[in-house]
Amino acid sequence: MNELFPGLRAADDRPALIVEDRALSQRALAAAIVGHLARLEALGVGPGDRVGVWTHASLETMVALAAHAAGGVVSVPLNPKLGPRELGHILSDAAPRRVLASDLAAVVDRTPDAVAIALRPAEGAMPSAPCDGAPLLVLYTSGTTGAPKGAVLTRENAATCLDGLIEAWGWSALDTVVHALPLFHVHGLVLGLFGALRVGGALDWLPRFSPEAVSAALRRGQTMFFAVPTMYHRLAEAAEADPEVAAGLRAARLLISGSAGLPVREHRRIE
Repeated sequence: MNELFPGLRAADDRPALIVEDRALSQRALAAAIVGHLARLEALGVGPGDRVGVWTHASLETMVALAAHAAGGVVSVPLNPKLGPRELGHILSDAAPRRVLASDLAAVVDRTPDAVAIALRPAEGAMPSAPCDGAPLLVLYTSGTTGAPKGAVLTRENAATCLDGLIEAWGWSALDTVVHALPLFHVHGLVLGLFGALRVGGALDWLPRFSPEAVSAALRRGQTMFFAVPTMYHRLAEAAEADPEVAAGLRAARLLISGSAGLPVREHRRIE
């Protein structure tokens, strides 16, 4: 597959993105991507340009990140909790052409020139930026050994890694991933969002983690769950005390732990 989201080229009415009580179908997402890229073009932003994206918990944030990935725009995801020193360094270092936010009120004092993300669907063909060595993302490190460093992830790198996981996990367009991971990390953004869209499935994103919310999503028929070990620790505790949480975990076809090693004790408790 020489583009990141080939399924959106022949999009239908199956679910694509779900955030709490809001959702977009594959067809609606494709139209929203076309509309978002058209708006960026009007702002003077095109393929290869870097754009900062405040990763607030919203459907609009996910559409913007997906649109950039589809159209060759390079996203610089921004943690909403960034302090002024870190933010200043990242904006100076990455030099994004624009900064976008779905919640302008939350960032007006830090990025007063930010542009609001809005869902404005438009007709037109999906972009076909190739999965080559061009940048896809600039992700900044935590800065524990100095100033945060911008790690460039290429389009080819992301596609190759995702295709390996798609094969290993038997991941298909029939799957819906549930996760409550942030969109400024590889786990939540590349695996969770881009992976679900690459395979033609869906993502049910929970902006706030709780065992009860995870269990409810899985009991609705969602098939895969991505989390980190601390989340599995809380899920194990909740499942041992609440049969409904346990039933939700049993309903999933695949539970994935990433970002750090899952302790054997927690693995056995979940199992």
